[in-house]
Amino acid sequence: MKTLKEAYKDYFTVGAAVAAHWLDEAKDCVKANFNTLTAENEMKYMGIHNHEYPKPDFRKLQKGEKPEPPVITNRERFVHPNLELDTAPADKICAFARENGILIRGHCLSWHGSYPWGIFEQLTPEELDTNTREHYEFVSKHFPDCYCWDVVNEAAEDKPDAGILRTRTPYFQKFGEEYLIKLYSLAREYFPNAELCCNDYNEYAPAKREKILKILDSLMERRLVDVVGCQCHVNVHMLDKPNSFDNLRRTYDMYAETGLKIHITELDVNCVDWDNQSEEITPEAVEKVAKVYSELFKIFRDYKGVIENVTLWGVSNKHSWLNSFKMKGRVVQNCPLLFDGNYQPTEAYYRVVEF
Repeated sequence: MKTLKEAYKDYFTVGAAVAAHWLDEAKDCVKANFNTLTAENEMKYMGIHNHEYPKPDFRKLQKGEKPEPPVITNRERFVHPNLELDTAPADKICAFARENGILIRGHCLSWHGSYPWGIFEQLTPEELDTNTREHYEFVSKHFPDCYCWDVVNEAAEDKPDAGILRTRTPYFQKFGEEYLIKLYSLAREYFPNAELCCNDYNEYAPAKREKILKILDSLMERRLVDVVGCQCHVNVHMLDKPNSFDNLRRTYDMYAETGLKIHITELDVNCVDWDNQSEEITPEAVEKVAKVYSELFKIFRDYKGVIENVTLWGVSNKHSWLNSFKMKGRVVQNCPLLFDGNYQPTEAYYRVVEF
């Protein structure tokens, strides 16, 4: 039986997101199957500058209630983020990759989901500018091996009737509507030899896809982007929706027309039906996972030469983020990946490598 990277050596590189705390138990599976790695959280801002700060439990807030922002007792630690560093988890991942000839995708330089809650909002634009520059400079020197970087993660607005850019982020609030240009320009300055990726989710939804294309146009006009990153967090229930896979093909056609490379950056197949407010994982849903993967990789193969990398968001079902995401404090055993809890191939794996 071929491994993933052997099966797709003539098509694209195959990657996985890994976490430092379970990398040791996954190492044999990772070495055999993947030729690129992404740090799941360890290279994000909070993975490197892991400040201690109070974060509210938003589940306990009443509708419309806003928590009080934290009190800043030492402003310097936020203006100059490199005063507090913990790179050991990320260093572990990078060392493993280097030792095994595996390429590293950098993820991610700026993201509204990874910064000290309530702190950046209190910084002046000048202070946040200093913070961002020092962060980018440190990352560029400490992780020089990354061949590609997700720059501003998830910048497109979700709501169809709203504007193009996500505005609920301190970067927009402090730097204004041109904040993407500013941050991608900094990335080009500090990472001149890396591919710069514009990474987003729901990238196949028509309304959001149009927004992403407009963002890409603006960045391409200034030569600030090389790759469009399609997260491809999908659901088994797409099998029940007419034209789901045709819409994916149309999406890749439209992104390919830009001339940019395409990376599938965070692939998994969720067994939970969020659209119908269902949190149950049924045997019927699990059985659909292999079929979805088979259809997806058939499409990916058809875009040989355009799709450069396909990265799964995790390795084993044991550690998938989907086991707890949107579960209201519960943990379930989702089955969104290609290896089971013991790092053994699932039916989905066999459907992907046997084509």
